[in-house]
Parts: sequence; structure tokens; C-alpha cells
Amino acid sequence: MHDAMTAAPETLFAVPETTPIRERVVVSPCSGRFVSLPPETFTSEGEWVEPGTILAEVVNNGDIEHVKSSFRGWVMGMLAIQGQPVKAGDALFWIRGC
Repeated sequence: MHDAMTAAPETLFAVPETTPIRERVVVSPCSGRFVSLPPETFTSEGEWVEPGTILAEVVNNGDIEHVKSSFRGWVMGMLAIQGQPVKAGDALFWIRGC
């Protein structure tokens, strides 16, 4: 029988303070329903974005809040689907910075 208390400890590695972290996540600014933009406006995966680029919208009771990138980089993926309920702080996009 395998006991979690006797399992070998996980090996951890030190990361120098100068190691750049290029992965970023854009989060929902508020609660509501996730609405992706039309393909002619924003295509998602593989697109280069700058800070302030509008990536999607969150709609709550008719109010529209834009989801804007705070980062410069390549959009690696959309983490929500059309119409999905989201809360403030939920991850919506994955961006790999430069």
C-alpha cells in the first residue's frame, strides 16, 4: 500500500533572481460572461499584442468591460470559451513575453 506520508520528497531547484519569467496571464477585470472578439478583430493564438490591446470582453447585465493585455508578447492561448461565466481575476489568456 502506498502512503503519501512516506513518498519521496519532490526535488526543488533554486532559480536565480535574474531568471526572466516570460509567461504571463491576462485575467478577467470583472465577473460576467466571456465574449471573444470576431476573428477579423482578434484571432487569438499566435497573435502579437502590446499593452492595452483589447483581447476580449466580459459582459455583465449589459455592461461591457474590455479585457486588455498588460503585456507585450505572443498570445499562446485563450483559456476561456465563448459565453463562459467568469469571475474577476480568472485567467483568460496566456501570453509569452519577450
